[in-house]
Amino acid sequence: LGIPYDDKFQFEASSNVFKGILPNSFDSWTGDMGLIALQILNELARTNGAGLQDVQRPPKVQQLINAWLFSLPSPSEMDHPLLWPENGQEVLQFSSTSKIYRLLDDLEEDANWLIENVFDKDRARFPETATWNGEQIPCFSVEGFKWALALAKSRAFFLDGNLRLVPLLDMCNHADDAEEIRSSSMGAFGATKGAQLIAATNYKVGDEVVCSYGPKSAADYLLEHGFCPPECWKTAVSELSFEIDSEDRFYDDKLDILEYETYDQAPIDPVQSFDIVSAPGRDGKPDPAMIQFLRLCKLSATDAFLLESVFRKEVWDFMADP
Repeated sequence: LGIPYDDKFQFEASSNVFKGILPNSFDSWTGDMGLIALQILNELARTNGAGLQDVQRPPKVQQLINAWLFSLPSPSEMDHPLLWPENGQEVLQFSSTSKIYRLLDDLEEDANWLIENVFDKDRARFPETATWNGEQIPCFSVEGFKWALALAKSRAFFLDGNLRLVPLLDMCNHADDAEEIRSSSMGAFGATKGAQLIAATNYKVGDEVVCSYGPKSAADYLLEHGFCPPECWKTAVSELSFEIDSEDRFYDDKLDILEYETYDQAPIDPVQSFDIVSAPGRDGKPDPAMIQFLRLCKLSATDAFLLESVFRKEVWDFMADP
């Protein structure tokens, strides 16, 4: 199942929906997740005749987005740590190095800033509540932002260096032995990039389509998705970080490669972290993205000709070759 990268079909951190509404100086604590949360709230408001109308979709695509929106769990239905009662959040706070109180503080600070500087100045476009499936739910408010952020954290993926929430693909539940959603080239000439899910097994009519949410620690699964899969009970996950050496004589050229590869998205940072997973049944092979980044880090000597501008378009893909 493949869906092309297109702002008519998906929500992404680099979207221009709130361009001109949020000041250029706006530097949120919730980052890209917060930007996607705002887009979810905007879609909710649009179904009520409010919100920003900048996203123009063909009628059938808009029907798909609306159907997706009304299939989401409401704030009262959603079981996510951001929406847990305080006593549950307190247990999680003191049981994990992933501190939920910090995240709650960040989202409340962002939400209150947005209310004061954006939402309260135009409540016709940014209503506090909206009608959804016949009930009133929070919209452009602290509680609405918290709900939308929980949806973004539990459903979005990092693909091609950008955070994306892709309706339909986001509805796949997790299975430990399934394939991850990955970036892929598609179309007649392979010129269209998009998100793709490949089945790990043969499906029969009526079977549930699943994907893997990737190698994460039990704490990360719980804080991001609200559950811990069975694999986490017997899996060890460590994190390794690598950085392109600032003293590398080719440092600027390597940064150019990372920026050129993602010029239309969020540039890949010169510091990258990767999860290393040890679990029964794993093939022991390292993350291909880690190998790709390490090859660029270590590229030197006579191989440095690959950093020249004439090869820049191909060098990142070259690093990914086995």
